[in-house]
Amino acid sequence: MIFYSKTDKGNKRENNEDFIFAPKESGGYFAVVADGMGGHMAGEVASRLVVDTIIDSLKNISPEDITEKVLTNTLTLANKIILNESYVDRQKEGMGSTATVAVFNGAKVMIGHVGDSRGYLFRERKLSQITKDHSYVQMLVDNGIITEKEASDHPAKNIITRAVGIDKDLDVDIYTLQLKKGDTVLLCSDGLNVAVSDNEIETILGRGAENAADALIEAALKQGGTDNISVVLAYMDGDSV
Repeated sequence: MIFYSKTDKGNKRENNEDFIFAPKESGGYFAVVADGMGGHMAGEVASRLVVDTIIDSLKNISPEDITEKVLTNTLTLANKIILNESYVDRQKEGMGSTATVAVFNGAKVMIGHVGDSRGYLFRERKLSQITKDHSYVQMLVDNGIITEKEASDHPAKNIITRAVGIDKDLDVDIYTLQLKKGDTVLLCSDGLNVAVSDNEIETILGRGAENAADALIEAALKQGGTDNISVVLAYMDGDSV
């Protein structure tokens, strides 16, 4: 497994409230994208707390021992830590973060997901979305009120319905997939997928994973770069991690 990653504050934001983690060397087994929100730069605090909690919780656990329960408990702990921080410092009240974390074990990936950052699978030159957004617009789509096409430019597309650090109870979605040699798993904040279409993401990934993180960020910037943009790519270069 080879990881590539990049984050950019975009063209319009003064600071980057995204925070990411990906192994710097081959052989790593988990990666994270977190997109923070909150005033007084509290979004930066929330996303960093999510990532730091995940790293601290998983770094000493073998990948085969990271179960759905372990991953859910890790995100629940991050939720508690953010809530406690917001209680201590009222300037951070209401801060929260998305969290999309991928754990790789052998030829399998398990993704824990809260919010509207996304996980995708790129296989045999085709892109498919793994995660489902926890957003108001996705709720409208699920209820047949608007179409997927209408959702892409809906004025409420930035409203999320679930985040780490907002409520005492946290509902975590878990997805598990079998991987094959040549697969790429993409984790991204919505600064990418709102600006760049799935078709364009697919085209860029089709040119190879090595330079794709830079190319995806550049594509989002060319489309205006109105939000922070984060990308983590995990390329399956063998039959297992």
